[in-house]
Amino acid sequence: MNRSLAKRVIEDRRWTLRQLRVMFLVLLAGHCLGEGKGGVDETRAVPMVQKILSKVQLSGSLEFWGRCDIAWPRPEFPRLRPVSGHEGSALDALQEMFSDDAKMRVTQDTDGKIRMVETDVPQDFLEVKIHHLSFPSDYHGPRGAVYAILHTPEVMDFMAYKIGPARAWGGWGMPSEMVAVGMPSVRGELNNVTVAQALDYVLKMFPGFWTYQNCHDPEGRRTIFIGFHDDLKLTSDASFPRTK
Repeated sequence: MNRSLAKRVIEDRRWTLRQLRVMFLVLLAGHCLGEGKGGVDETRAVPMVQKILSKVQLSGSLEFWGRCDIAWPRPEFPRLRPVSGHEGSALDALQEMFSDDAKMRVTQDTDGKIRMVETDVPQDFLEVKIHHLSFPSDYHGPRGAVYAILHTPEVMDFMAYKIGPARAWGGWGMPSEMVAVGMPSVRGELNNVTVAQALDYVLKMFPGFWTYQNCHDPEGRRTIFIGFHDDLKLTSDASFPRTK
C-alpha cells in the first residue's frame, strides 16, 4: 500500500470515528432530555395527587409534556417530590410536590380548582371551541363523558388536521364504564365551550382531576393523551393539607 493510499485510509477512519462520537453525543443528549422531561409512571403519580386533592375535596387539572414510548404506553408524569409536611394547604403541598419541575406552575382558581400546568404545553387543543355538546344518557361515568367530548365534530376535526387521526388520544378507546349498569351519568348540554371548559364540567359531578399530556414520538409527531382520575374515598387522616 503506497503512502497516499495509506494516508487516505487513516483519514477515513478518523472521520468515521468523529462521526460515531457525534452520533453518540446526540443520542446521549436526547436520552438525557427525555430523562429530564418525565420521571414518574402514572400508577405512582396519580395516587400522590389524588391523595392531596381528595382529602380537601378539591378538583383540578394537570397539563404536561411526557415521552412517547411504545413499550410503555401509559403516560409518564413529571418528576414528583414527596411532600415533607402536611401543615399547609393543598396548594402548598402540590407546589412542593412539583418543585423539581422548573416549568410547572401550580395555582388555584377562585372556585377552588387547582391547576398544575407546565408553561410550554401548547394550549391549542384545550382552546378548541365546541359549538354544541349533549351528553347521551347511555354514556355512564366520567370517562364516558370525556369520550363524548373527545368525539365532538370540532375536536375530531382538530385531531384530523393538526395531529393525525391515527394517533388520536394516544390509544384512547371505548371506556369500559360506558356500558356499566347503574353508574351515574353526566347530564345536560353545553354550548360554545372550550374543551377545557367541557372537561371542567365533568368535574362538577365527578370530583377529581383531568390530565392533558403532549409528547413527540421518535419521528417528531405529536401525540395527545387525555385522562380522568376520580378522587379517592375520603379518610380520617388529619395530617393531610387543609384547603385554603
